[in-house]
Parts: sequence; C-alpha cells; structure tokens
Amino acid sequence: MALAQISQAQTVNYHVKHYNGSNFSHSSYLLHSSYRNPRLSVFFNQGLSNLRVQHKICTKTQAINSARERHQEAAADNDGRSMVEKIESGLYKVLDSDKVERVVASLRATAQGKVLEKEHPRGHQLANSFLTGLTAEPFHDSADYHWATGLEKHWEIVRDEFLAGLKTSKVGVGGEKWSQAVRGDALSYGPEWRTLVLQDRGRWADDDTTKAFFPKTTKLLKELEVPSSEVFFARQGPHTGIKSHTDFSNFTLTAHLALVVPEGDCWIKVGNETTKWEEGKTIVMDTSFMHETFNNTEKARYVLISRFWHPEVTNDEKNALLYVFDCLDIPGVAGMKQAQRNLQKRIKKGRKTIGKNSGSVGGRGFGSR
Repeated sequence: MALAQISQAQTVNYHVKHYNGSNFSHSSYLLHSSYRNPRLSVFFNQGLSNLRVQHKICTKTQAINSARERHQEAAADNDGRSMVEKIESGLYKVLDSDKVERVVASLRATAQGKVLEKEHPRGHQLANSFLTGLTAEPFHDSADYHWATGLEKHWEIVRDEFLAGLKTSKVGVGGEKWSQAVRGDALSYGPEWRTLVLQDRGRWADDDTTKAFFPKTTKLLKELEVPSSEVFFARQGPHTGIKSHTDFSNFTLTAHLALVVPEGDCWIKVGNETTKWEEGKTIVMDTSFMHETFNNTEKARYVLISRFWHPEVTNDEKNALLYVFDCLDIPGVAGMKQAQRNLQKRIKKGRKTIGKNSGSVGGRGFGSR
C-alpha cells in the first residue's frame, strides 16, 4: 500500500514486507494466542521467503512512521543472508551450537516445509514445528507432575472463583472477557467454543477485570510453579464437538483441570485413546497427536487449560526457542537485537524463569483446547 493512499481519516491494516524468508505462523512457530488474539499474525506456510507481518490497526501517522522504520531495517538487513541464517547467527553468539542443535534443526525443517508425521501404536502424530527425539505418548500420567497434583488438591478454589465470575456481566457467558477461536481452522472448534485468558505466552493478564475476578487462581498457579506459557478457561457448549486436529508442535504439552463436567456423553480422544474428564482431576496430553472432543449433553463443560514445555526439552533449548519466538515477533534488525538482549537476560538470571512462568511457545506454537 502506498503511503499516499492512506487518508487522514483512514485506519489501515498495515502490512510490511521484508526479508527473503518464509511465512511464519502462530500455528507453527508461535503458541496459540492466534486462537484468541488476532494481533501479530505471521504465516509459516511457504518456507522462509516473503515474510509478512500484519500489525494491529494503526493510524496514518503510525503507519508512516512504521514504514520508515521498516525501510531502514530492510536496508540494514540486505546482506544476502536468509532469515534462518540470521537467526542462527544471533543464537550462536549467546549459546553453544551443540546445546541447541535440535532447535536449529527444527527451524531449518520448518523453513523447508518438513513435518514430523508418525503412526504410533497409540495414535497418529503430526507436527510442523518439532524437536526430534522427544517421547511421544498421547496421554501422560498427571502424577508425574507435582504441580498437577497440587492443582487437584486445591481445585475447588479455582472452580468456586470461576463460578462466581460466571455470575457477573463481564465474565459471564457472552461477556467481554470471552473470546472465540480466530485462527483459520476455527471452524473445527465450532461456534460455542470460548476461552478466557489468564496467561498468554508467559505474560499474565494485567487488566483490572482479570485481577478482580481470579486473584486466588492466579496466586495458586504461581505458588505451584506451574511451568505454563498459556493458561485459560475453556467452555465447550452443549451438543458440540471439536473435530479431529493436531496442534502442530511436539515440544509443548497440554493439561486440562476439569471444573464443570456434565454427566453423560462428554469425552476427549487423543490418538487412539478416549477418556472422560472428571471434576477436580487433571488430564495431561500431547496434542501433536490427532485429537478431538465431544460434549453431547444438555450443559456446558468448563476446564482450566495450561500449556507447558515437554519435560525432555532442555533449559538451553527453551532459551533458544524463546529467542526464535522473539525474533519472529518483531522481524528485522531491531527485533533480533532485542531478542538477543532478552536471551542474555534469561541466561544471566540463571534460567530461573524458564519452565516456570516465563514466555514460551504458548500463544506460540500449537495447541488445542
């Protein structure tokens, strides 16, 4: 869009094109905030060429200033290297190559359009963002995660606070805090699918409404050191289902704490295995396996969902993945420099936040509700 075409009264869905890279997407290398937040949308579909970043609606002045900044960055970036090479180079300045080789291989594979697809004894796995060598099972034993046991012990705190919120205009069904799926495959989720976000890509919701209605839940999650990148309540309406799909990433897992489960035909299937939610119990699953749900009852089902690192991902790999996500958030020289600074800060802190309440693939990456 030519800048002259942006009228004073217009707001524009401003697009910037630079790099010789590919289309990065929240359904690939970012963790599922795309289901709820139509913010930055980057598509990872055709290798690393013609990276386009769709910014939020902006005014004429913002668009012009952004265009100038991007033009300067593009000129600085025009050194003949691909985006993958630039990301790798920046990563190696901070972390040893032998400690992050799986992450680099993942980045290269995604850029080349490669996928991880395997038929396991317990089900079909499909991921386009993946680390090799990770244990692949559709369901994990929740007892292996101390924080999951803690959530089960105190689950009534979460349920009671949630139900109290449902009685209000803002948090009640149809209230402004609930969002529908917005990603391209949202049709799989159906019109009755809703989420209410507490944490997105490692950042806890900072608005007054969330603080007012869910302080006990947020405090509990933090005290238990749930290693989440995303946390949100999810509603599945009566007589609705989610079609079989994959969340496209194998280095994050998903946990459901069941809060309100109607009696009857209400279940989740991951791989070849089907189970039912049980109020107060946690289900941990690998949603890079094909999975689906169905609620064939007269009432809605509510769960608290968290997404977290696969336990076999090393701290260095977590740091490296976060670096890649930061680079994709703000493509260009400025974005990569900021990503390096963020990476150095994490390492300096001894990786204390990695795997606890730090940013992650969430909101980025892949996931199912």
